[in-house]
Amino acid sequence: MDFIIFGFMDNLVLIIGMYYSYASVEFYLEKYFENIKANPLILACVSAGLGNTFSDGVGFLVTGNFAYMSLTMIGCLIGMIIIPIMQISRKKQTV
Repeated sequence: MDFIIFGFMDNLVLIIGMYYSYASVEFYLEKYFENIKANPLILACVSAGLGNTFSDGVGFLVTGNFAYMSLTMIGCLIGMIIIPIMQISRKKQTV
């Protein structure tokens, strides 16, 4: 039953988080970095990563597994390191 609850909460929060975080990430990037026009692909990647991190955390939180919640969220955030790496490699390819 824990896995059904986790899966439900994970996807529910992921979908809601992706919807709202996309707009928030774009707003804050463009507000605090005046000369940067947010790339829609990067926005989608960051929003998906943040939404997934939060949704995984909520999924484990509702099942009461705080150790898995913490470790999974840390792992999700570490995994987002690939976003700037991909952007840098993409810029090198276009030069």
